[in-house]
Amino acid sequence: MLFRIEKTECQRLRRFTQNCSVLGAWKRESYDSGVRTIEQLIVIGSGNWGLALGSLFSNSLPTRIWTINAEAANALTKERAAGSTTPTCSKSIKTLIFEEKFATDFDSMRTLLIFAVPSGQVRTIASEVRNHARAPLILSVSKGFDAERQCTMSEVIKQEIPEASVIVLTGPTIANEVAAGKPTRAVLACDNLVHLAMVKKALQNDVIAFEVSRSPTHHEVLAALKGLVAIAAGIAHGLDLGANVQGVLMTEGLRELSVVASFFGIPESVAYGVSGAGDLITTCISPDSRNRKLGVLLAKGRTLRQALDEVHMTVEGVAMSKTIDTLWSLDVSIPLFNLVSAILSDNDGNPSDALHRLIASL
Repeated sequence: MLFRIEKTECQRLRRFTQNCSVLGAWKRESYDSGVRTIEQLIVIGSGNWGLALGSLFSNSLPTRIWTINAEAANALTKERAAGSTTPTCSKSIKTLIFEEKFATDFDSMRTLLIFAVPSGQVRTIASEVRNHARAPLILSVSKGFDAERQCTMSEVIKQEIPEASVIVLTGPTIANEVAAGKPTRAVLACDNLVHLAMVKKALQNDVIAFEVSRSPTHHEVLAALKGLVAIAAGIAHGLDLGANVQGVLMTEGLRELSVVASFFGIPESVAYGVSGAGDLITTCISPDSRNRKLGVLLAKGRTLRQALDEVHMTVEGVAMSKTIDTLWSLDVSIPLFNLVSAILSDNDGNPSDALHRLIASL
């Protein structure tokens, strides 16, 4: 009996010690992160995604939309006053406040900034924010990749604002569907546990259900890669090759996504999760997908520049070409990614012949 009591007490002591270690790490992280709350949201960017998220989150917190200039802010303010919706946002925008970016000051210890600008503008916006806040809390919802410096959007922000805490939101999130209140699931990822919990709580809603992760770059890399598969699916659709071919391309795309994930040390569970497979499938099948639209236009004979101009949005799949070229040179098995990269680089002038050759070789 004495032995059993001592053993039980030892087990309790061990559990207590472990809990203290976890609690201590939590407290250290809380202390290092500074004392902050989320009392308002500022969405930087008034495109489809920015308006959809702003409208959704404004149900819980005061929300401002920062536009590129005063004219854009005034136009949206007039629409709000008229009780209308925007052409790309089916929900009312009456709860949103529109103003030119940085038109008013903000308390960085009580504000969550949401970066909802095209990926090519993220570095510029981050540089501007740095002049107003030393250590802001930022939610990055811009899917993309910096081709020149080979880094994700959260890494771009950290390069410009080293003391910023960046949370990534990614997953199958077509803006028009979110704006219409159609349910989906997405990932919130941040290496700071305290800020991750804080943002998840602040953004709770009945449209997007959130999973959490502490590896933001893992999810961002997959989000950028999936665009290449959607471009291929769009090319197949534009060439009227049928659903069978698109199914084959998506299957190969999922395999290659897993291969690249393994190469970068990204767990297979992430590759086949909502930010990997889920986002890939959605982007391939949705008529609102920018990458798919680009593929359709390329199949119709447009040049890459003409297709990008017609889409009127940043297409994140294009920025991955340089990375794919490097991986291909290292003998990573990614024939579909390499084919799309070659088409985008105009090194394979006939998309139809290229797709037929690829499918025959799989």
